[in-house]
Amino acid sequence: MDFTGRWDEWLALETDAEAKALAAADDWRAGWRANYAGWVYMLRGEAELVLVCAERAERHWSAAEHSGLTVTREKSVAARLRGLAFKIQGQYESAIAAYRTALDLDRSLAPESVDVAICLNSLANAEISYGDLDAAERDYREALLIAKNIPNPEGIATYTGNLAALALDRNDWPTAESLAREALSLSEALGRRELIAANSRRTAHALVRQGKGEEALPYAEKAVEIYTPLGSKDLKHALETLAECRQPAGEG
Repeated sequence: MDFTGRWDEWLALETDAEAKALAAADDWRAGWRANYAGWVYMLRGEAELVLVCAERAERHWSAAEHSGLTVTREKSVAARLRGLAFKIQGQYESAIAAYRTALDLDRSLAPESVDVAICLNSLANAEISYGDLDAAERDYREALLIAKNIPNPEGIATYTGNLAALALDRNDWPTAESLAREALSLSEALGRRELIAANSRRTAHALVRQGKGEEALPYAEKAVEIYTPLGSKDLKHALETLAECRQPAGEG
C-alpha cells in the first residue's frame, strides 16, 4: 500500500487492525498499527492527526510494557512520530529534540541499524528546515553509509535523494542533478511511487535551474502525475516546478 501509493486503503487497514488488536488485548500490535496510521497522516501533512496517533501508540506500548514487554524500540518510534508532527508544524527545535531522543534509544540497541539510519535522516530533514545545512549533510551521509553497510536499498534511495535536495538548497544545480538522477534510478528499481515522484521533481528542479526546461519537463510532469492522487503535501512544490519548466526560456 505504501509503495504503490494506496494511502486511503493503507490507513483504513491500519485503523481496523488497531481496533482488532485492542479487542484481542494485544497492546503491542495496537501500538504499531497506530504508528503506521500516523505515518499516513504525516505523508499528507496532517500534523494534529499525527500527534493523536503518536499519543495512541505511546498509550498502547505503555500498557504492553506494564505487561512485561520491553519496548525500547517502540519508545523511539513514538518519539520520532512526534518529531515528524513537530516538523510539519514548523516547530523545528522541538522536532530536533524528539529525533535526538529517538536516536539515543535506537543507538542503545545497536550502533548501526535501519532504525538509526531512519532517525538520522529525520534529524537531518529538521536540521535543514532549521537552517543548519552542514549538520544535515553530516547526518544524511552517516545515514547513507549505514544503509550501504547493512544494506538497505530503500534507505540508500531515500538518503541519496535527500542529499540531492540539500544540494538544491545550496543552489548547487549540477551536484543536485547528479544525485537526483542516481536516486531516481534507485527509486524506480524499488517501485516506490512517492520516492519516484520526489526524485523526479528534484531532477526537474535541478535541470530547469540550469536552463534546461525542455529536458526537465517530463520529470516535472511525472512528479505531478504521481503526487496528485496521493494527496501528498509535496504536490504544491511539484506544481511550482512544473510551472517553472513550462515558462519560455529567459523568463522567471
